[in-house]
Amino acid sequence: FSAMWNEHCSYKSSKKWLRTLPTSGPQVIQGPGENAGVVDIGDGDCVVFKMESHNHPSYIEPYQGAATGVGGILRDVFTMGARPVAAMNALRFGAPDHPKT
Repeated sequence: FSAMWNEHCSYKSSKKWLRTLPTSGPQVIQGPGENAGVVDIGDGDCVVFKMESHNHPSYIEPYQGAATGVGGILRDVFTMGARPVAAMNALRFGAPDHPKT
């Protein structure tokens, strides 16, 4: 049960920010609820976006946690039939001055 309250499963800290993003409209091909979002940018092209939370695994094992976090982003972009061309600031860490960061 406690696993359901972690950020990776429940997005308890980021829900308020996720709610500010547009989720419907004429250009939104796929909104929340699927592996990644898809937005029509015209001329027969789409852009696929994915956000991932991987706090606990990255805290416990930084290198492997980061690798599985990025791997999850790429996997979900692939499952939408897209080809990843960039990953921008995919991972966030704690405050640089915090002793455990």
